[in-house]
Amino acid sequence: MKEVINFIKNNVVDKIIIRDIRVYGWQLEYDHKIVSSAAKYLFEDLSFNENIVEVNDDNRPGIVKPNRYVTVHDTGDASHLHTAKFWSEAVYNRSWEQSPGDVVKYLCSYQYVVDNEGIYHNVPDNEVAYHAGDGTKFDYTLYKTNVIDDGKKGIVSISSDGYYEINNQVTNIKAPRVYQEKNGEVIVDRIPTTSDINDQSILCKVVDGYYHLGETYYSPGYKKIANRGGNNNSIGIESCITYGTDIYYTWQKTAKLVAYLLDENNLTIDDVKQHHYFSGKNCPQTIRMNGFWDHFLELVKVELQMRLFIKNGYSFKLMTNDSRISFNGRIKLTEGNKPLSFMIEVSKGEEKETIEFNVSL
Repeated sequence: MKEVINFIKNNVVDKIIIRDIRVYGWQLEYDHKIVSSAAKYLFEDLSFNENIVEVNDDNRPGIVKPNRYVTVHDTGDASHLHTAKFWSEAVYNRSWEQSPGDVVKYLCSYQYVVDNEGIYHNVPDNEVAYHAGDGTKFDYTLYKTNVIDDGKKGIVSISSDGYYEINNQVTNIKAPRVYQEKNGEVIVDRIPTTSDINDQSILCKVVDGYYHLGETYYSPGYKKIANRGGNNNSIGIESCITYGTDIYYTWQKTAKLVAYLLDENNLTIDDVKQHHYFSGKNCPQTIRMNGFWDHFLELVKVELQMRLFIKNGYSFKLMTNDSRISFNGRIKLTEGNKPLSFMIEVSKGEEKETIEFNVSL
């Protein structure tokens, strides 16, 4: 019980995050006030709306592949009409209505889409889906380099002659050439540099004492060197940025889903990737542009640890008489300077302990 209590105490923030952010959608951008929760753990059960699309030639080929990643997107779609249910139906029906009389064939797909109202499940977790932008020609693959593990995290760069380096040691693996055509003419053709690598770097793992690198390619659309395995070997989650919704609540629901998928697939926090990792696209754009990615990963870590506690027989309940706090820990109002007051009850069998909190605004 002591370990659990200490974890709870360490993961209730001393001060609530209240920040104005910019939300980025292709129809519109808008300003939004982020208000974090009473705790990094979301006090509600995980549930799914099953809406599995039939196997077809458009967006669910039915191909089974092993899961290596969980990929986080945002929809880039701020329309108040385009909810998680809307985008789930778009996958299910393989088309969507942009405006009256304007029906667009929709060939993308993803396993899950999330908003304030729920989580929709469209493609089985172990099947290929078209969400990451890296195609389906190449699977997650590791290639042995000639660089021996030095006990450090592998930092990937590119040498002056175009070979990958790991911790400044040149490998035997060439980075993909920067090459682009336009209207049938070559407009770029050069040796890549480290600055061409996507923000989340290149897959690098130690196997049998040697560093290994993953399959990579140059994405001319986004002008970045990116990783393969997004469509074939990752579970894709679209997180909605719908105008008028609680964006932070959607992030927390997404984090709870990510933790569940990591647990179910024996993956780690290092296997949570942005869409950007697989294509160079600026996605999930709102999280990225507002600097919330590391915070999002913290939410995932807390949800993952709480899952383990629950598996070991613990249960958790948030209790409060403060009208500014919802049952799940979401903060509804931030007026005034009075600290938020609530309790978290931790129980296992007949053992029970209550922790009191006063969190400043």
